[in-house]
Amino acid sequence: MSTVVFTAGAKGGTGKSTIVRFLITYLRERGHNPLLLDMDNETKTLSRFFPEAEQIEIRKESSNDVLVEKILEGKKFIIADLKAGTGRDTLEWWQDVPFNSDELKDVKFICLGSITSSPDSIQTFLNWAGKLKDKVEYVVFKNEKDGDTFPDYGTSDESTKFRSDYLPIEINIPRIDEEYMSELERLNLTISEVLEANGAAHTLPDKTRKTPGKPVGNILCRLMVRARLRRFQNKIYDQFEPIHDLLNV
Repeated sequence: MSTVVFTAGAKGGTGKSTIVRFLITYLRERGHNPLLLDMDNETKTLSRFFPEAEQIEIRKESSNDVLVEKILEGKKFIIADLKAGTGRDTLEWWQDVPFNSDELKDVKFICLGSITSSPDSIQTFLNWAGKLKDKVEYVVFKNEKDGDTFPDYGTSDESTKFRSDYLPIEINIPRIDEEYMSELERLNLTISEVLEANGAAHTLPDKTRKTPGKPVGNILCRLMVRARLRRFQNKIYDQFEPIHDLLNV
């Protein structure tokens, strides 16, 4: 069986690419090596943090075909970061995917949604679920960066029906100090890379990825900062076991 994990085309700023980074580092630390596809040709966030990710230029709707082509080539585990925004064109593409065909009937598709307290972010994700329905499994990341309540996800009829029909895995992403997040983004670093550097101003070359080490800088290499980042990451990782079971990799 092949497994394809993809991000729903969430409204920009919901942390879509951030959750993918956590999932990738979590899986790699457990010995998994998924094929990474950066299909967000506007920001190219995934390939900034993981240079080995394949960049796919989405110039027209059919450019998304590469996702199916990789499956047919025999790739067993794929993580694809799709373009942010309403994703209308991409959603139309998903309507053409022959999920029940002989070639894809044994492929597990997992949709990652990222929402904040903003009603727009929740509605955008529910629009995706309304199109994809039960063709995929769902993981919903509740990003607390703007607050830890999600009234439109918790009480609206549409979201209540979504949770009842599809039983999504739900992960809470706690708030992190904005200075730390800005530094991670500026330096294209995952928290795992900061922790691996263990206080050094620069990371060592990554032999597994064959890319040079990245600078960590003066803020992230501090002992107390690393302690807070480790605690933050562990809070997220501690919730990932149901996802690992779902992936079946």
